[in-house]
Amino acid sequence: MRDYFELATTVPTDEPCAQVGSDNYTVVARMEAEAFRQQIYRVFGDPPVSTGIKIISCPHDFGSYLDLQIVYDCDSEESSDWAFAVEGGLPDNWDAEAVKELKSKGYRFQK
Repeated sequence: MRDYFELATTVPTDEPCAQVGSDNYTVVARMEAEAFRQQIYRVFGDPPVSTGIKIISCPHDFGSYLDLQIVYDCDSEESSDWAFAVEGGLPDNWDAEAVKELKSKGYRFQK
């Protein structure tokens, strides 16, 4: 059976992220989410069948925000193990490939 959970972030744990309501939030947050999803795949390897990471929009009182959602097969040990390894081991910082990808799209890193 397919199940899912949100990571509650679009960036590594020690990195600042775009803020809902800021100029070009959706564009910037999508850049972050796409780069972070690819970084997670580099760190944890390709996900098993029926497993992956989706970029989702979540409504909120202050406007919709983007999040990463892990979708997995809870009847598959391999799928569940991959999903929960990701949840418990998110990278702290952008890797070199993510930085390169973000810079190529004009992303401005916050300090």
